[in-house]
Amino acid sequence: MESIFTVIEIILEYVVKFGAVALELIGIYVMLDAACRGFGRWLRREEDGPRLEEGILEALEFMMCGEVLKTVTAKDMNDYIALGAIIILRFALAFEVQWELKNKAWHEKHELELEEKSASNKN
Repeated sequence: MESIFTVIEIILEYVVKFGAVALELIGIYVMLDAACRGFGRWLRREEDGPRLEEGILEALEFMMCGEVLKTVTAKDMNDYIALGAIIILRFALAFEVQWELKNKAWHEKHELELEEKSASNKN
């Protein structure tokens, strides 16, 4: 009976490791895709807007999912500390990107309101 649990534990460990790596690879792909598209828009001198930040935010979410999945197979306290530090860093990055997106949207809205006021004052 104990050997069955050992086999299940080994299978679970491989599934979790594979899943974590797959999620991190998806995050890398999403981030590279967003960066390449942003670079293309920059080359064409187009307005970038929030698309690049949104791509980074999505990529960080995939990567954080992979890190959370790794906590299933953590063996000792050092593993938990390392995973916790990585999750905190990625959360901080995601928070900063989301804060930037909100500030950019607020500034764009404020500038539009100022333009509308100045246009109505000229009339």
